[in-house]
Amino acid sequence: MALAGGLSATLNAGAFLALLPPHVSGVELFYLRALAGLLAVTAFILFARFHLLSSARDLWWMLGRGARRWARLFIAVALLTLVARMGGENGLALLAKWAVIALPLQLVGLAVLRGVAHSINNAPGNQRDAVFFGMGSEARKLNLRLRRSPILGVRVIGYYNDAPVMPRAGETLPPYLGRFADATARIQANDFEVVFIAAGQLDGESMTSEIVQHLYDSTAAIYFVPESRFVEDLATHSTDLAGVPLLALHDMPILGLSRALKRTVDIVGASVMLVLLSPIMITIAVVIRLDSPGPILFRQLRYGERGEPIVVHKFRSMRVVTREEEAANKGTVRQAVAGDDRITSIGRFLRRSSLDELPQFLNVLGGSMSLVGPRPHAAEHNELYRRLIPGYMLRHSVKPGITGWAQINGLRGITDTPDKMQRRVEYDRYYITHWSLWLDLQILMRTIPEIIAGRNAI
Repeated sequence: MALAGGLSATLNAGAFLALLPPHVSGVELFYLRALAGLLAVTAFILFARFHLLSSARDLWWMLGRGARRWARLFIAVALLTLVARMGGENGLALLAKWAVIALPLQLVGLAVLRGVAHSINNAPGNQRDAVFFGMGSEARKLNLRLRRSPILGVRVIGYYNDAPVMPRAGETLPPYLGRFADATARIQANDFEVVFIAAGQLDGESMTSEIVQHLYDSTAAIYFVPESRFVEDLATHSTDLAGVPLLALHDMPILGLSRALKRTVDIVGASVMLVLLSPIMITIAVVIRLDSPGPILFRQLRYGERGEPIVVHKFRSMRVVTREEEAANKGTVRQAVAGDDRITSIGRFLRRSSLDELPQFLNVLGGSMSLVGPRPHAAEHNELYRRLIPGYMLRHSVKPGITGWAQINGLRGITDTPDKMQRRVEYDRYYITHWSLWLDLQILMRTIPEIIAGRNAI
């Protein structure tokens, strides 16, 4: 990772310095060299943490992610150049030329590094032989990932278990090497360089202790693979609390100072948006009043943070339902579909453009919602899907948002099947466990193109 950072710093700063015009001197030359230094430092910080370099995904996927990370470098330096006017007009011109050259150099550098890492890790003497003790669901998943990640230089030579495990459809398991007791001689001969112990799959604590004691007398690297019916097929990650290592099924980093920072951004952002959009909101309110009888705002009970009920406000986009319709649909949610006769003429435009969501900035200002977070669903939807989708209610461990990670990834609009809701929940939980202010900023910036595209809007 340090090498990736150093190479990125050299390529980006070197390309910029090579483009410096020969006639530049004095203070202007000083500023441009300072900008090159800033490029080097920022590039190092960004790419020294680019762990996707050794991802199990293919080269082109990795390069795409690398280009996205490089875009952060360009945006940061471009903003600084505009604000500080570093190097004057020469600085802006150089920045444009540099972008054309530096991005291809960066991608070529990453591709070369990946190839070098693959060659080094798989060279004679560097490739490591690995073996599994027990073959539960998580061990099988790890085996698949290792097969897809030859860049890591870990070759699985087999597994020990009480009995051979039947492969699933399309699955390739490593060779069966025998029962656990059969491994003793090979452990003592140091035949294994990496050992994965499927904790929870072995025959009791004594068997686990016996294997570990033998391994402690070897030279192998030892890893425990958590295996439990409680975590099977669920995403987990390692963490620690008060210095004690834990396995997290669901974690929430929006706490303490992070929570205060997010709330500050919400207040400032919602206030600014309400001021800027007030003429549009007043116009929409007048048009709704003239278009059809009924209230301007639509209010609906939904679930907020910790599952507490909140009232969400939207501009009314449908006609007012009759008492007969309300009685017929009691206890259910009839979602809007294409060609729905309940949608008013102005409502169709409001929904497609997402302008009907603007009153939710009032919810953000009041504290029941955030600018970014999982979209709140109708209370009836929650009661239905919490029974069908494991982990559904975990999306309510943070405040709901006007926009979210699921929405910018094409999961906007109607969720009429459990599969669609399952995907949305997965994206919502990813957002919660990977939250950062930078992620919020990315989501906000990508929301506008998503609205313009109008994908899945009704």
